[in-house]
Amino acid sequence: MIGRRGFLKTGAAGLIAGAAGLPPLARAREMPGAVAQSLERLGRGLKGRLVLPDDPAYAYAAMPNNARWSGVLPKAIAACADAEDVRACILWARDNNQPFAVRSGGHSYAGFSTTEGLLIDLKRMNRISLDLTNGTATVQGGANNEDTAGALRAVPFAVPSGRCPTVGVGGLVLGGGWGFAATHAGLTCDNLLSTRVVLADGRQVTASATEEPDLFWAARGGGGGNFGVHTSFTFRLRPVQNVVLFNILWPPGRQIELMSLLQRIQIENATEISTRTKVAPTAGGAFPGRDTLAAQTLGLYWGTESRLREILQPAFSLLAPRVAEINTMQYWTARDALTTDDPTGLYDIRSNYVGERLSDDGLETMLQWMSKWPGGSLRQANMGVLFAIGGAVRDRRPDETAYVHRNSNFLFEMEASWSPLDGPDVIARQRAWLTDYVADMQRFLLPESYVNFPDRELKDWQTAYYGSNLARLRSVKRRYDPDNLFRFPQSIPPAAA
Repeated sequence: MIGRRGFLKTGAAGLIAGAAGLPPLARAREMPGAVAQSLERLGRGLKGRLVLPDDPAYAYAAMPNNARWSGVLPKAIAACADAEDVRACILWARDNNQPFAVRSGGHSYAGFSTTEGLLIDLKRMNRISLDLTNGTATVQGGANNEDTAGALRAVPFAVPSGRCPTVGVGGLVLGGGWGFAATHAGLTCDNLLSTRVVLADGRQVTASATEEPDLFWAARGGGGGNFGVHTSFTFRLRPVQNVVLFNILWPPGRQIELMSLLQRIQIENATEISTRTKVAPTAGGAFPGRDTLAAQTLGLYWGTESRLREILQPAFSLLAPRVAEINTMQYWTARDALTTDDPTGLYDIRSNYVGERLSDDGLETMLQWMSKWPGGSLRQANMGVLFAIGGAVRDRRPDETAYVHRNSNFLFEMEASWSPLDGPDVIARQRAWLTDYVADMQRFLLPESYVNFPDRELKDWQTAYYGSNLARLRSVKRRYDPDNLFRFPQSIPPAAA
């Protein structure tokens, strides 16, 4: 597999105990008697099951992907079997004035898919049905990328989706949905035809171009957890055949020229090629020197192998690559090769969009900050990554869906990660490094961020995530959730009356 992350993994109970201090499960058991009794009644009515803190499965079921939030322990976890279970949970939270969160894959980088109240877990709802006659796939709200791939790999069709296997399709599509097919076939949300939603008042509705069109507009980029619980999604299938998979790694040197040239290649072949391009250290250790930083690009090309080599020839001529893997293969084989370990463990991720391209001055600043990385137990492989997000994504107007970032060619990501081997001083230095790095890069980037890479430290997050679409999103929120039942630290507030 390409681009695996070297996070130290520990057992679920260990992550929770280490983050919050012992004994965390004892704390989670403490709840008023009336709440405990009402939870018992809720559990008896579910087709799925209610996992309580004394259940042997609780520690694993409660653990979020980002262990920074593993000390946030739910009163109970509802493993929902169907939309009626979801409805019962929403009404329970509303009637008992209890906080809750919804989880499909559990990959909220900022910990928004966990709660000290009721965790509504959809992962059991992972069925996928295909209608090849009409060219559609209907995916339940708890299915993840791997579930979807498993259902589609036997047919010559796909839904543009992400590369991390365990990311929930629901979270992916509601925030937009980047993947290696985006520049060619649009975002995941651009291929959404309809969605079933449980609303704050318990109603179950279908949102599509003809039914609840405002809610459908908001569901395509307005972010998860804002308007209701999405229990299923119906997508348009895209035909797929052979593609060219490439993974090119250059030795250290001429990083700015290479990164600038690779951006130009992407822009000039916007819908035929999709890249994830970065500079990363070739060895571990603090304060990596410029002579250890190497450029890499990987991705897909919809065309012939010979033509791709022609397109990449200027980069090959600039500096001979150390690795140049270029192979034609069936789409699903390529997709499997591009899967990556999800960010797992302890990490912090920030993002900004790039308009036309990241300038040479911006690239120089990026390299300078990479060389200032203060060190830790894990090698930082993703200090500065450019995801291609132009091409077909730009075919729609910024106001055509809630996903507003249609005038960008790239998404720039910066991150830090650490393990239990790193002490508090190491973690503090890493987080300070990332904060200062992000702040210095703002002059080269758009003041826009990807809602699927949420950042609790982002000051003007409403504008950064939603831009000129924010006012309409707030109006949709007021219509479908006027009492603001669906709320979390970065949820969309309803418009004023």
